[in-house]
Amino acid sequence: MNNQLNFNAVMAWTAFGAQDYSGLEQYGGQVYNYFVHNPSEILKLENPLLIGKVFQVCLGFQEPDEDIQEVRAENAFLCFSQALNSEKSNIRDEASARLMILLIRDQKHLKSKVEHACQNEHANPYSFFGMIDDGLPSDMPMATNTKMLFTAYYLYDSIIDKANVISEFVNVGERNAFENVKKHVLDNCRQLQNTSSERKAELGGIVFEKICKRLKKDIELYSNNI
Repeated sequence: MNNQLNFNAVMAWTAFGAQDYSGLEQYGGQVYNYFVHNPSEILKLENPLLIGKVFQVCLGFQEPDEDIQEVRAENAFLCFSQALNSEKSNIRDEASARLMILLIRDQKHLKSKVEHACQNEHANPYSFFGMIDDGLPSDMPMATNTKMLFTAYYLYDSIIDKANVISEFVNVGERNAFENVKKHVLDNCRQLQNTSSERKAELGGIVFEKICKRLKKDIELYSNNI
């Protein structure tokens, strides 16, 4: 990882822990700007969990530009999805938990991207039936927020140490956010009794892969155009 990027990420995360929000804004902004100029670098990070956490906590700023918030959320999603490949189960568990928060608490910043990801790129845009032919399983929920709910359930299902994953969150606000998201996901999935728990996780896994694929493709396209 670029040494300056790593320094800025560490300083941003340290500032967040110390509730130094001006420092978080300063160093978090440097992390954001690095990927504006080097977008493809986000696909090959040595410490994706740390970078993802910086993007995620910066979503808490009162940002009038929704495009910036969407980029933060998408970059965080990409980083956490890479962290799922870690050999350490606690890192994978924390990444899954943080992805759940993105999908539920920060849903508005990702919703349009999820809708785009679940569209069939090869469908005929001039045909009504082509537009609804998304190539997804017939029992996939149509509502985007339900797709995101199932994706969060899939990620929760993948957490190995469900009882202790909350200990990975050192900030009280983040711990509360995860507990609220977990309760929301489990309560709402429990109400959808027409689909088994196993199938909810399977459908969520399909959506998760589509989101990752879409985000990676967008990064590659953007990289080729700068």
